[in-house]
Amino acid sequence: MHWIDWVVLIAFLAYTVWDGTRKGKHAHNINDYLLAGRTMPWWAAGLSVMATQASAITFIGTTGIAYTEDMRFVQVYLAIPFAMILICMFLVPFFHKVQAFTAYETLEKRFGLKTRLTTAGLFLLSRGLPLGAVIAAPSYVLSLMLGLPLGVTILIIGLLATGYTMIGGVAGVITTDVKQMAVMIFGLVFCFGMILFNLPEDVDFGDALYLAGSLDKLTALDWKFDLSERYNVWSGVFAALFLMLSYFGTDQTQVQRYLTTPSVEQARKSLLLSAYAKVPMQFFILLLGVMLYVFFIFNDAPVSFRAADPVAQTEQQIQREEEIMMAYSQAEQRREQAAIAVATNRSESNQQAFLEADAAFNSARSADLALQAEILDSDVNDTNYIFPYFILNYIPIGLVGLIIAGIFAAAMSSIDSELNALTTVSIVDWYKRLDGDKHDDAHYLRNSRWVTLAWGILATAFALLLGETKSIIELINQIGSYFYGSILGVFILMLWVKKANGTGALVGLLSGMLAVFTFDRLFVSESLADYSFFLPWTQVPETYTKAIEFLWLNPVGAFTVVSVGLMVSLFFPKEEPSN
Repeated sequence: MHWIDWVVLIAFLAYTVWDGTRKGKHAHNINDYLLAGRTMPWWAAGLSVMATQASAITFIGTTGIAYTEDMRFVQVYLAIPFAMILICMFLVPFFHKVQAFTAYETLEKRFGLKTRLTTAGLFLLSRGLPLGAVIAAPSYVLSLMLGLPLGVTILIIGLLATGYTMIGGVAGVITTDVKQMAVMIFGLVFCFGMILFNLPEDVDFGDALYLAGSLDKLTALDWKFDLSERYNVWSGVFAALFLMLSYFGTDQTQVQRYLTTPSVEQARKSLLLSAYAKVPMQFFILLLGVMLYVFFIFNDAPVSFRAADPVAQTEQQIQREEEIMMAYSQAEQRREQAAIAVATNRSESNQQAFLEADAAFNSARSADLALQAEILDSDVNDTNYIFPYFILNYIPIGLVGLIIAGIFAAAMSSIDSELNALTTVSIVDWYKRLDGDKHDDAHYLRNSRWVTLAWGILATAFALLLGETKSIIELINQIGSYFYGSILGVFILMLWVKKANGTGALVGLLSGMLAVFTFDRLFVSESLADYSFFLPWTQVPETYTKAIEFLWLNPVGAFTVVSVGLMVSLFFPKEEPSN
């Protein structure tokens, strides 16, 4: 990376730390520190909501998914507008009415202290566990881009985000999120423009879309109902609705954003900003990944985006590597020629020749990746390296530093929000509640900062221990699906099931977690017409695939909690004390 890009990157990181910490001097108690005194404008809270969810996952993972597959991942977000409307109708006025610090403290009045602590504890697990992955995954890519050791990039991301969050509190988090979101959007739009600018003169945007459509890269909607299919309209509208309701309505990282606003109306506006903007933004990012695929039809693409020199060692491996690379080079040339031909004349024969050339190209690429994986005995998937490779090799000097700063911003905007939420739940739902609220404001403010530091160090240390992930965004959603549906079920019981009591809610919550675990480990073999349960540490035969994909775990958890919670409440109707 050029020295000018280093200057831009370092200047941005320094500004982020200054901008995030300067709000800390206004915090005199935990209401200021954790909720910004409920004075944040709706647009700032709304952009923070979007920045928290976007993160480096959006920059790296989503574009990679679109490049290697298609645009069907957008279906995950189809439920967001419906979820936001329901949350604005029911949860937002409820939280503001009770003036809650956290989503989980509202559970105690109805279901007792045990349910509150258990639900808050599940949040700490669901957010604390993947926070290391949120730090580690972009760090692997950034270490490659910057030529720095992996440990250094993990420490830069983890400790910088921890530092300004610890000092600045939620006001600092939201302030930095707004600027970070602006840098992210600029980087994405600029990269899209660079792709179009660098296409051949006789290939315009319409031709690029035609080529992508010929390869089924523009497929965005799948209407087939199949529980074992990861992304389709049904999982996106129905199953993901439970995920989004829980994420935006009961997850403290999101709830805390709109709790910082002064009124119900302002909170609703902050959520509706995401409702209107998230799906179009996600569609644009996926389209960027598809355009990257078209871009590399006409520009040199490495056989592996993550690196490296050939890893062949034995004479036989070297021979196989040479044969694969020869086939790859020939297929790459044929594909480019066929693409030019079909863009000029969209005849059926030209289109068929293009499809065959693209299939041959990907076959050679897959063969080389398989050879590398065999030699290294490890996963060599390069999904998370495609967009960074483009940035380093095709973006002008100076702007490379700014776009890499956008990736740093994306990573830190998610980390700071999670750290702040983890601290809020740790202090308000656990320490302050069990301590009996017997200390002054200065004591809880001081301990909030120390807890933020502790969570940041723990997450950074965990990131140093993690292996690399196949796809960042899918990993986060998969971990979340273990918890989100069950936690949502408890809130459904609280708001709409009058006969539910504390015993039922707690038993239902634990039953929901057990049901999610059971269905997640259920596999099916179509050839044997057999359903089997496999424990996490057992080897799953190759003939078996998941019976239910992870998005469907969310309604499974919610329905189990509500049904079991209601039945237990009817059998044990005695109300739990609120403590």
